[in-house]
Amino acid sequence: MNPQKRINIRSTAGASNIYKDVTPLSFQDEEIRMLHLECGSGSSLLQCTLHRVSLQSVPTPSYEALSYTWGDENNRREIVVNGYIVDVTFNLYSALCRLRLEDEARVLWIDALCINQTDLDERSQQVQLMRNIYTTCDQTVIWIGEPPEDMLPTWEMHWTGDERDDESIDWFWKEFYSDSDRSNMDENDSTSIDQIFHAFANLRLLSSGHLSDQPLFIDMTGEEFSYYTTYSDYCRLVTDALAPFYDSPWWTRIWTVQEIILPPKAKFVFGPISVDMSCLLEAFAALACHMFEPCCSELFSRCNVRVRKCFRQLGSVLTNIKNMRASHGDGTNVELWETLTTFRARHATDNRDKVHGVLGLVNTWSGQPIVPNYRAATETIYCQAAISTAIGTQSLFPLHFPLQKHACPNLPSWCVDWTAASALADQLNVYQWSQQPFKVFPTHGSDHFQIVPRLDNRILEVCGRRGDRVASVGKICQGNEPNEKRKAYCDWFLLTGLHRDPSRMYRSGCSYFEAFWKCLCWDMTLHMSETAGIAISARSKGAESYEAFVGYCHSSLKSIFHPEGLSQADREAVLQLDKRFQTTADTKWGQYSQSDYLVEQWINGLTLNTTFFVTDSGYLGLGPPETQIGDEVWCLFGGQMPFILRPVATTQEVILGQGKKQLHQVFGTCYVHGIMDGEIANDDSIPAEILYLA
Repeated sequence: MNPQKRINIRSTAGASNIYKDVTPLSFQDEEIRMLHLECGSGSSLLQCTLHRVSLQSVPTPSYEALSYTWGDENNRREIVVNGYIVDVTFNLYSALCRLRLEDEARVLWIDALCINQTDLDERSQQVQLMRNIYTTCDQTVIWIGEPPEDMLPTWEMHWTGDERDDESIDWFWKEFYSDSDRSNMDENDSTSIDQIFHAFANLRLLSSGHLSDQPLFIDMTGEEFSYYTTYSDYCRLVTDALAPFYDSPWWTRIWTVQEIILPPKAKFVFGPISVDMSCLLEAFAALACHMFEPCCSELFSRCNVRVRKCFRQLGSVLTNIKNMRASHGDGTNVELWETLTTFRARHATDNRDKVHGVLGLVNTWSGQPIVPNYRAATETIYCQAAISTAIGTQSLFPLHFPLQKHACPNLPSWCVDWTAASALADQLNVYQWSQQPFKVFPTHGSDHFQIVPRLDNRILEVCGRRGDRVASVGKICQGNEPNEKRKAYCDWFLLTGLHRDPSRMYRSGCSYFEAFWKCLCWDMTLHMSETAGIAISARSKGAESYEAFVGYCHSSLKSIFHPEGLSQADREAVLQLDKRFQTTADTKWGQYSQSDYLVEQWINGLTLNTTFFVTDSGYLGLGPPETQIGDEVWCLFGGQMPFILRPVATTQEVILGQGKKQLHQVFGTCYVHGIMDGEIANDDSIPAEILYLA
């Protein structure tokens, strides 16, 4: 082969030349291609060769899997593959430059080069092997990218998360002692401090104990301790250094999920810095424990806002990864829907990969397994995922999640558009994804459950009982800004007429005021697990949720009893019911006990991107933002919550020869106080009806 010949690996003709000596791949023998990155150094051209191997071979092939993001398609560099010069994206090129060894070849599996991306059938086949590819590899090398040039570390370093880091941590602390030599340091020049070193040293410290002992969470300035500059500037320098790491697109891509969960071990590479995955997972597990405990919760809530934002963002994604790795490690069943919801915010270039990209994580199927198919439409795959889960669980479980549409507007109303889960995250109720609070309620009419896909999986035939009609609708509660939250809650309060008579009798026997605040929290509480160190939701017992609500009303900036909430006249009737809702000039707004903080987080989550409504019969409910006057509340068999449905103006023949049927759109679940325990679903005096969801 002529090494000077340039070909386009993204074209069918170019790919056929590159892969002709290592094709076909036997699916039965689990054959894949390995890339040998030849040794070299400096700016010499990167040389690679492809080799066909079987994952079933003995001994098992030894290789590392590269996890990275493709990067800017228009920014490309040249490498040699099987004797041909091809161009790859700059991000992949940079990774290969960092990973190339000086004295021996490095064996890698890289999806973009080891799979013929122009062959749809090969792509479908190789995606089915992803689970084995990543569980068999020695480790995954996660390429985050290069740090900004003005932050390049002074030396290479690897963080392990154990005693091997001790020398580096000792050096880190010495930099703060007042007798350190700073004669050559300019306190106004960020280059005087190795920002990257300090950033990762602070991450490493998370697993060492209380936040009060760490220089990033509390100003430790004193006679024997000082920062290079002010405490706030130090926080800025550290978070600025971490930003390129946690803002890397690697954390947002769907394919990178299995690449860190399935392998036996992994390490992050950030330019010359590398960190064992176990180091980061242990560090943020320790932070999660401390930030909700009395010892550190207040300190975390009051620490530097940059630090809080940075650690919450990174901690959130690492927690999902840690939990999923634990499930795989201990043999816990991992089902499709759980995986889709956990990593819903991840992006994919091909929308089909929102499902295909997590199939390797699924180890048990309640319904019909989904096989990767790049010849099927995105809508077909999304409907298949929902129907497989519904039939497998014998429930309407997949309908309990946000149903707004984005890139797939032609999906049936009952089907989750997984592109909306990532693209419209700020417009959805994320608690429906992350907390799945509906699970505490009993399944309605499970003995009468039925679901029949009709018209090529476009229509679902279901059964249920009609509850009521929506008579009035309040303001939509959007975002988490205290002012806007408070305005929405006040609007709902007035919509319900609580400013006139909060003590009037509700349909379930309580007062309307009680029904109102129970709608806000779903009559549930959030508490810390003493063993797991995480917040757990549960149905309220006795006066538990009421006492929690009273405490919340005296601390939250979003409380309707805040000075900028209800007018004195509008709140007076409630104060007559319970004087404890009275606030004064001394009320400490924004200062939380652990229980107050948890209540605020719970109400924030449940009400996000929802609206309040009142039905014809006087029921109060909290439902999806699309809810309109005239919509209907239905208790569908197999559901754990009521649903908001809307009759479609046109009819359609659903079953051949049985005439046209009335269709309904479904907009999501709703909490309706007084019917959550089957009061309507199990009432045989209300006729059960067949519905067709379109």
